[in-house]
Amino acid sequence: MRPYIIGVFYFEVNKMIEEFNKYVSNYDMNNENIKLKYNHSIRVMNLSEKYAKLLEFSDYDIKLAKLIGLLHDFGRFEQLKVYDSFCDHKTIDHADYSVEQLFNKGLIKNFWSNENDYELIKFAIKYHNKLDLPNINNERILMHARLIRDTDKLDIIYLLGYLGELDKKGISEKLTIEIYESIMNRMCIDYKYVKNANDEIACNFAYAFDINNNVCLEEFKNNLKYYYERVNEYNTFDEVYKEINNYINERIDKNVR
Repeated sequence: MRPYIIGVFYFEVNKMIEEFNKYVSNYDMNNENIKLKYNHSIRVMNLSEKYAKLLEFSDYDIKLAKLIGLLHDFGRFEQLKVYDSFCDHKTIDHADYSVEQLFNKGLIKNFWSNENDYELIKFAIKYHNKLDLPNINNERILMHARLIRDTDKLDIIYLLGYLGELDKKGISEKLTIEIYESIMNRMCIDYKYVKNANDEIACNFAYAFDINNNVCLEEFKNNLKYYYERVNEYNTFDEVYKEINNYINERIDKNVR
């Protein structure tokens, strides 16, 4: 039985990457935003595999985490085609749209054959971008949902900072008070409070408060440094960056001890 299961693993992984490339080929790969989301999806897939191994997921769950990483932004491609925008609050929630494309249209069957996993995959993708996770009594589903939230954020900060994609810059305005207070109270930020470009940038800094797995913190800290250096044109983020670094260091130190 064991060799058969391993064989299924390899089949599923090869199949999902092949099917993803086939799906994305329906869109304009000369479009920089399509390329950005394709590359992001591949990197998050690899990050999910890396951290699933470090967290000692079973072999099966490592492959499942890899799938979720690959498909978490599946709806982004159609979102850009239909709305010509990645701005969720002006168009459609991209995680919900990803679930619609994969499950309402039955496309998930092209990527993963075991229907027993569909509830887990749907949950992890649907809630990867929400302010917080629903309280459910299924630790395996939550394990996957927490991981994709972490790896997605790791790569967003990496692509905005080290890679400089989207090239966001701070402006001279102060942070909206609700944004500032959320960070100083070490809370994730509700996007309804975003009023300017600095607020939007600060939301990305506050991702630190939603990194669920301590094993991801060091990489997030390194990625955030590049992002801070890139956007901190008016020294707007000095105080919040210091507070967030203190928070990360406290968690890392506590985890080491």
